[in-house]
Amino acid sequence: MRREQHIRQLVDYARQGKARAFILAVASIILTGTLLRTLELSAPIVFSLGFLGMIPLLVREWKLGTIRRSFNDDSSYQKLIRLPFWVTVFGLCLLYAILGWYELGTPNRSVFLMLGALVIGMFFFQRTFDRVILKLEPDYITDRELNRELK
Repeated sequence: MRREQHIRQLVDYARQGKARAFILAVASIILTGTLLRTLELSAPIVFSLGFLGMIPLLVREWKLGTIRRSFNDDSSYQKLIRLPFWVTVFGLCLLYAILGWYELGTPNRSVFLMLGALVIGMFFFQRTFDRVILKLEPDYITDRELNRELK
């Protein structure tokens, strides 16, 4: 019963914020497309503005972490549960650093290698994080399970 209650709480929150996040992401894409056509700014600077649409992702990670924190009082679990939020913040900062590096120089295809490494690193981090946190909290609901429930 406990696991079903956890899933219900997470699904309820995810459904509430889904429409707002979608609207903000679409607005971010429209803003980026408009700025690319009308302003004389370089493309990486404008694309970096487009990534402001990631702010709803940060808010979502924080709120899901807050909900998940209430599921277990173990101190190790309490420390680890915020890690996805901080890794998302780090990934966003790293993305901006890569865009800045591209703007300041001409690193050619190494930018694409860095972006690929960032995406692959985030994927492997998520898998490892899920394995570690499931050892601490067997009732932990992974993002994959949450997405399945939302469909």
